[in-house]
Amino acid sequence: MLSQYMEAAKLPGASVLVFKEGEIVFSKQYGRANLESQTAPTQTTLYQVASVSKLVTGTAVLKLYEQGKLKLDDDINQYLPFAVRNPHFPDTPITIRMLLSHVSSISDGSFFLGSPYWDLYQDIGKKTFKPEALAQFIEGYFTSRSEYYDQGNNFNTSKPGTQPEYSNVAYGLLGYLVEHVSGMPFYEFCKQEIFTPLEMQHTRWLSENLETSDVAVPYSYRLLNRNYQSIGTYEMPTYADGGLKTSAIEFMRFLHIFVNDGKTIQGAPFLQPETVDEMLTVQYPKINKISGLTWWVDDNKYIHGGSDPGVKALVAISKHEQWGFIFFANGGGFRTELGFELFRDDLYDYLNRYGPPLNN
Repeated sequence: MLSQYMEAAKLPGASVLVFKEGEIVFSKQYGRANLESQTAPTQTTLYQVASVSKLVTGTAVLKLYEQGKLKLDDDINQYLPFAVRNPHFPDTPITIRMLLSHVSSISDGSFFLGSPYWDLYQDIGKKTFKPEALAQFIEGYFTSRSEYYDQGNNFNTSKPGTQPEYSNVAYGLLGYLVEHVSGMPFYEFCKQEIFTPLEMQHTRWLSENLETSDVAVPYSYRLLNRNYQSIGTYEMPTYADGGLKTSAIEFMRFLHIFVNDGKTIQGAPFLQPETVDEMLTVQYPKINKISGLTWWVDDNKYIHGGSDPGVKALVAISKHEQWGFIFFANGGGFRTELGFELFRDDLYDYLNRYGPPLNN
């Protein structure tokens, strides 16, 4: 099934890993991580994982929550040097819980009509593209009369906490919030509080000093020419929403904490069991029946996908059965979107019927 859908979606390469009770039970790599050098991917190949990155950002916020440095239902303005309010509802606070659950009323704007957020995608793949700092973009997005402030694009017309809308910028704002609460850059906080304790030595947010010999190069498939175009590694100003670069073997260490009551593979405490349960619980069931704190809830499974130029990713876990499924790929484009939608639906059906694939 995987090979067939990779061809249908025009994915150059992919890594699949399944673990159960802390042990790898299925691991296989497909295609090429680098078409120019014909390098095959391995368990340790780093992929950009798009919105799967949000799981790490959400965990960073919950780390600060456990440290007593913030409360989920606090007005985010308590932790920011400027005020964030939906101008349609200036007296209604936007809370951290709302940001994590995609009900904040903060919008990315229209992909097809253009917006301050989606306009950033026009420069991906260009050698001259150098993303500005997270703080610069976020401050501009929410400060009136600034470069990126656009009332019609940056907010929807629903009262915060009353209507779901998936928001990448909301997670960029969460990364910015982590910086202000922790007093260190977001990427450094994640390294200190998440990557190092979980022994994710090669996982990182930024491309700076990235060793490219074991990186899956993002490619876009061009329908008219029927060929692949290298995009190269990149990150956006709002990199906390989708800029993570990690491998299947290292991300397994991260996912394991959610199927082991917050403990690492070695059994050391990482998150409190109550925190894990909260992240896996639907937060606003009357308006959004699938959104936990970052995680999407599907009966006894918890999932998150990711899609960016040259990037596809999908992870799923079962806390009850203590397994996790990881799929990372280095392809994108219109053909990929069509093929991957079929793959995702059939994969969910497979997991519902049989559980994850097991070597034994």
